[in-house]
Formats: sequence, C-alpha cells, structure tokens
Amino acid sequence: MSSFFMALEIGRRGLVAGLTGMDVSGHNVANANTPGYTRQRIELSASAPYTKPSLGKPEEPLQLGTGVTVEQISRVRDRFLDGQIRTELHALGNWETQRDALSEIETVFMEPSENGLNNLISQFWNDWQELSRNAENSPIRSVLVQDSVTLANFFNHTNSLLETIKTDQQELANIHINDINSKARQIAALNKQIVNIRAAGDQPNDLMDKRDLLLDELAGLVNYTLTENDDGSVNVDLGTQNLVDGSDYTGIGDIDWTDPAPWSGGPYDQVTGGNLNGIKDVLDKLQAYQDNLDTLAANLIADVNGVHEAGYGLDGSTGVQYFTGTGAADIAVNGAIVADPGQIAAAAIEDAPGNGANALAIAHLQNSNVDALGGTSFDGYYKNMIARLGVETQESMRMVDNQQALVDQLSNRRESISGVSMDEEMTNIMQYQYAYMGSARVVSVLDSMLDTLINRMAV
Repeated sequence: MSSFFMALEIGRRGLVAGLTGMDVSGHNVANANTPGYTRQRIELSASAPYTKPSLGKPEEPLQLGTGVTVEQISRVRDRFLDGQIRTELHALGNWETQRDALSEIETVFMEPSENGLNNLISQFWNDWQELSRNAENSPIRSVLVQDSVTLANFFNHTNSLLETIKTDQQELANIHINDINSKARQIAALNKQIVNIRAAGDQPNDLMDKRDLLLDELAGLVNYTLTENDDGSVNVDLGTQNLVDGSDYTGIGDIDWTDPAPWSGGPYDQVTGGNLNGIKDVLDKLQAYQDNLDTLAANLIADVNGVHEAGYGLDGSTGVQYFTGTGAADIAVNGAIVADPGQIAAAAIEDAPGNGANALAIAHLQNSNVDALGGTSFDGYYKNMIARLGVETQESMRMVDNQQALVDQLSNRRESISGVSMDEEMTNIMQYQYAYMGSARVVSVLDSMLDTLINRMAV
C-alpha cells in the first residue's frame, strides 16, 4: 500500500509543478508590456529519493524517486548589466539637462540673426561712422540714439533672460531633489516589504522589479552607489551621504541658493552625474556667459564714455557721458542725450559743430583691441563667446545622441535576457500543459488500481 501512496504523491507533485508553471507563464504573458517587469521562471528539481529495502536486491536498498519539487520562482536578471545601464543613465541625465539649457541660452542670444547682438553692435559702430561724415545731421543723430537704446535694451533683456534661466535651473534642481527623496523613500519602503517576505521563505519578485525600476529612474537623476545586503535589501549612497539604508530613509536636503558656493556643502560636492549634475554644470556655464556679457557691456560703457566725454556737442557741451550704468543689467543711453541728440559729442574741437573727428574716434573703437577683453576687439570678444556657446551646445547634443544609443543598446541586451518572449511562453505553456496531463493520468491510473485492490478483490 505504501507504494501506491508514494506514487499518488509523485502524481500530486507533478500536478503542482504543472499548475505552478502555467501560473508563472501566464503571469509573464500578462506583464509582457509592463515597464520594468522581469521574466520569471520556475526552478524544478527532483525531490529526494526514498530508500526501500528489497528482496530482489538484498545487498543494498532500492532508490525510489519521489517526484518533482518547485524549488523557487526566480527572476531572469543580469545584475552586472543593470549596473552598466545605470552608469550610462548617470551620464545621459547629465547631458540631457545641459543640452536643453544650452539650447535655451543659444535661443536667448539669437545668433546669427538680424536681431542678435552681433548685428546690433555692428549697426552701432556704423552709426558713429555715418555721424562722423555728417556731424550736424539731426536725423543721423536721432538714428544713432535709437539704435543705441535698442543695443542697451538688448543687453538688459538678455541679462534678464539669463537670470530667468538661472532661476529656472535652480527651481528644477529643487524639483529633482524632491524626486530623488521620493524615490529613495519608496525604495526604503520596498526594502522593508522584501525583507519581510524573504524572511517568510517567499520570493518577492514583483516587488524587486518595482525597486529596480525606481533605481533606474534614480540613476537618471543623480549618481549613486548601490550595495546589496544579505537580507534582500539594498543601500543607496551619494558619495558618503546615505540615501537609503535598508528600510531606513535619509534623503538629502534642499540647496541653499543664497550661499555663494551652493554646491560645496552637504552631499552636493559629491554630485557627478545625472540631471542634478547637469544643472550644476549648466549654472557654472551660465554664470560664465553672464560674466562675459557683463564684461562686454562694462567695457563698452567705459571706452565709449572715455572718448565721448572728451568731445563736444552741437551746443558746445562737453564731459557728457554717452552711456550710464556699470554692466549688462543697467546699461542705458544717457537720458539727456535721448532728450536732446544735439548733446552727442561728435566734434573733437570746441565750437566746430561740423567736426566729426570724435565720432570717428568712437567708431574706431570697433576694431581696437581691449586689454580687459583679453586683447580682442568688442566684435571679436562677442563672436568668441557665441562660438564657444555653439560648440558647447553641439557637444551636448552629440553626447546625448551617443549616450542614448549606448543606453538603448544595453537596454536591448537586458530585454533579450529579462524580457518576455511570447513565443517562448507559449511553448512553456504547452510543456506545462502536457506535464500536468501526464501527472493527472498517473493519478487517474493509480485511482483505478486502488479501486481494483480495495473494492474488487473479493475473498
């Protein structure tokens, strides 16, 4: 009788294995398009054999198989490939942020275009050249004033737009920090659930998928190091700053933008990748462009005023500043000159209104080399700045394309390993179906044999 019951147990285990396999394949098929889902499979092994003494083989006992055991339901995942993808996501997030911001800065300067600073400043010098030939011409003076006002307004507006971009980037950094903290908090919560489920002897595959998806998303935001613990939890660290320690969440605080060196405190000096590092680099580059624009405006104010104050207007006035202000933020044409263009000091000689030598001297500033501009002219300094902006923008676009291609390649490799293949799952379902049918047939036959033994073997 014991052999019958052993055979029934073998059949029962076969039924369980078949049903479990059907469940797993069905779960895979249902989640074929679920983001972050990892293909699962059942791990089968032969159960421990049963040793039975035998009259047919007295020297040693027989080894009777006891069927199949479902060891576990595992995820098909390559952890090394996950690490590679996250490393490249650090770089991709960095370059994407830089590309977007630098493209916006490039739009602000509007180069090359008729409304760009290069065209406006060239027109400014041409107006002085024209005035030097017709120093008493009132319409030419009015045109010079209007073009100068337009030039000053461009400096003011461009500086204001760059300040707006800076503020937007700072706000974006705060948003990313909140997102980082949110994902870290969710990872810590998942860690706690995973540890509890594993302690109960189960395999929390779907929860681990959710955690891996969060880790992928976090990799695009900021660089981090990942440590896997024996209990199934993970630690996430930003340099020496702990974000997640098992089921404990720490996170990071806001950046103090009033600090002259906001990135030097806390964990932020250890940010080297992701969107957050992109903002860090963008703000440095943005400040450099603002400083360049301010230097250009400040030297334009100083050099034009230096020549203009030595000249004479139509009314004999002298010592009059042409521009007011100290830089790009506040450069403006002297209100007295706007009200009376006759005060433009075109003449180099007093009581000689037709003399345009001073206007010509100002026009010659266009090609003069200025020490404060690195020994270049006003035009050359600005063109160098725009050329650098163009190079940095193109570099960021190229790096985004390269990084995206690399991430896509690695993701495709991961998908080939961890993704769900419908053809494969259909094949597995058929295999489990036949296995189940075979086991069911074993149970059915044994049931018939037991019926014969118990009910039909009458004495």
